Amino acid sequence: MSTRRGFSSRTLALLAVASLLLTACGRTSREPVFSSGPLKVVAVTESTLDINSSQYRHHTTYVLYLDGETLSDAGFATLLRDADAANQTFVHTEAIALDPNAVLLASATRDGRQCWSTRIAVKGAAAALETINKGSIDCSTRTAPSGWRALYDESSNLLLIRDHPFHAYPVAGYWYPLWIEDDVVALYQEQEEKERLVVKLARISSGQTLAEQALPMAQFAEPELLNASAQARQQWLFDNFSVALAPQASITLRPDNQLKTITPERWAEYKEIERQNREADARARAAGEAWDRAQREALTRNEAARQRRPGD
Repeated sequence: MSTRRGFSSRTLALLAVASLLLTACGRTSREPVFSSGPLKVVAVTESTLDINSSQYRHHTTYVLYLDGETLSDAGFATLLRDADAANQTFVHTEAIALDPNAVLLASATRDGRQCWSTRIAVKGAAAALETINKGSIDCSTRTAPSGWRALYDESSNLLLIRDHPFHAYPVAGYWYPLWIEDDVVALYQEQEEKERLVVKLARISSGQTLAEQALPMAQFAEPELLNASAQARQQWLFDNFSVALAPQASITLRPDNQLKTITPERWAEYKEIERQNREADARARAAGEAWDRAQREALTRNEAARQRRPGD
């Protein structure tokens, strides 16, 4: 009997310790990121301890307050003035103060099917929302030079956002912004269909290409710029290219560039892998189409048989 009571006591003690640990392993912090007139935005960060790695994982969302009250989903939908926002619940995943009177938001429906990039500007006692971008994948900002933001629309075209004075400039194509000087931006793009890497200078206000340098993919390896910081992207540009804006815009590969190269053998391997992937995709598409066709034919046969059956 004493053994059974001892076991029960130890079990209760362990459960109590586990409960305390679970409570201590999760915490929530709140920090204001924007406040102007009737609008306030607060970052809410939930931190949980990963027992396997003994490291905290942080997840931040943002809460909007209007006139001292939490802005409801219905209230935000009203500000959006978008039929797709009606009767939705929202998660605000990014908030950036552009200036003392305006904040840039990335918001998505709870199910993740729609997202919006918006700017809320405060003037006096009123807050006005402007939709910058709408999509179904990701509406958060990407890496861009200081004072700018980069967004990508549903067709993967670049949208350059100047913080102040605020303005959105569309740039056709999926480009990485590397450096901006006045009305000129240096851009990078991988053009797989033409098997080349392109770095160019373009006028922001008009989209006009001022100068361009193309590098064959069969010779040069793709640089790791996707997740690079703005400073790292700019450093990569000037380490490898000579850039001039006057008297005429130009961009040329530096003789002492540090670009990584690939051998003809490695390029042949890439092309073979690409060919195999294309063939595998084609087989998968054909199999899917054949399955759909077989299902439709079976339904047609079953319907015809039902209609021939007497008494139906």
